[in-house]
Amino acid sequence: MAQNFEWAFTTNQFDRCNDFSDGLAIVKIGYDRGYINREGQVHIKPQFNIIDAYSEGVASAGYTNFQTMDSKSGFINRAGKFVIEAQYEVTSPFQEGYACVRVNKLWGYINRDGKMIIPAKFQSASTFSDGLAPVEIDGKWGVLNIAGNFIIEPKLEYLLAESEGFFCAKIRDKWGYIGKDGKLAISPVYDYASSFSDGLARVEKNGKFGFINNTGKYVIEPRFTNVYSFSHNLAPVQIDGKWGFIDRKGNYAIQPQFDEASGFYEKLARVKIKGKWGYIRTNGEIAIKPQFDKAYDFKEGLARVEQGSKKGFIRYTPPTNKELIVDQPKAKPIELTRRKIKEGKTINIEGNDFTIKIYDHNKIDGDIVSMNYNGNWLVKDYTLKAKPQAYEIHLDPNIGDNYLLLYAIDLGKNPPNTVALIIDDGHSVQEVVLNADLNQCDIIYFE
Repeated sequence: MAQNFEWAFTTNQFDRCNDFSDGLAIVKIGYDRGYINREGQVHIKPQFNIIDAYSEGVASAGYTNFQTMDSKSGFINRAGKFVIEAQYEVTSPFQEGYACVRVNKLWGYINRDGKMIIPAKFQSASTFSDGLAPVEIDGKWGVLNIAGNFIIEPKLEYLLAESEGFFCAKIRDKWGYIGKDGKLAISPVYDYASSFSDGLARVEKNGKFGFINNTGKYVIEPRFTNVYSFSHNLAPVQIDGKWGFIDRKGNYAIQPQFDEASGFYEKLARVKIKGKWGYIRTNGEIAIKPQFDKAYDFKEGLARVEQGSKKGFIRYTPPTNKELIVDQPKAKPIELTRRKIKEGKTINIEGNDFTIKIYDHNKIDGDIVSMNYNGNWLVKDYTLKAKPQAYEIHLDPNIGDNYLLLYAIDLGKNPPNTVALIIDDGHSVQEVVLNADLNQCDIIYFE
């Protein structure tokens, strides 16, 4: 069996490493934490005791006094510079422009300028979702709007963040669901419940797990020892000590046969067989044979693994057959094994020679890109500027589809990468805008 993976880079030089998020992964050396990029290079050297993944262009970061165990946390930009000083006991990631912060053991909310918009007076607080946030005050949970007013009074035992129009709530030791209007939507009859995801919610009744829809009707009766949420229309389920996968009707898509399993991420799922971890595809076939002592989900094209004394990230390299690259139309560079590629558009050119000028679209915000023309890098790790940069292009008549692919390196302050192109063939001038992020490339074809 072919390996179907390659080591992207090793991380043995670090004591610990997290998964990738927004193009960066947290790494730890001793008590200090920093970030590496998707090439394994240090992006921000380990220097913070407190750190979190980037969200909305900034990340929680700060320091701990290990004698008193007091901590101070603020927010850094992607260059590692504080944009909100480390002044809070604890900070959450920004979401919808607001972050939870703890002051004197109570939680409140700040905006992107660091201004406290909702005073710190809650025992617990969640980030905003769709303009609403669960909070705990005097031992009871309710829901705030961004103005700081309760739209659901604090009288519940526990609340999860809003998802698909519902709050999963604990009421009198049972779990049910509250609508955004504050009314009971699904009666609290479950021993445990989770938030809705893709129209279904995982619930437990009498020690068994199943799924309900948003009317509270069982779509899949509770009969499993454990289940995880659906992704790619498949959910991992455990029964009689083995894990398999069911479809949205509750039928087995992949028979229970694994010692452990996770959900599908980027069309691959972790499975454990005879003490080793590997990965399967959505049809149940082995994508990467079990051989790792530890393995984690694929995120942004990379998966964290440990194999013996070797630690690092691997990249999936699928067989180049038509079935597996159907969502990578006409793409030729190695990036087709790393990121999805958009359908793209076709540009008509008169003659075989033309000029392309590239520049940052709308706002200069530090975007760094690479651009691949017919399998070769036209530009590599280029910081986009306001002034157009010109390149001479020659169409190759021996290639069926001449193409230009945009590959994002750094999303700058305002994701995604947005590149404006001026295409001049001497007869007409055309303008095109391409958009790419760390999960997906954009592409255009020339005829």
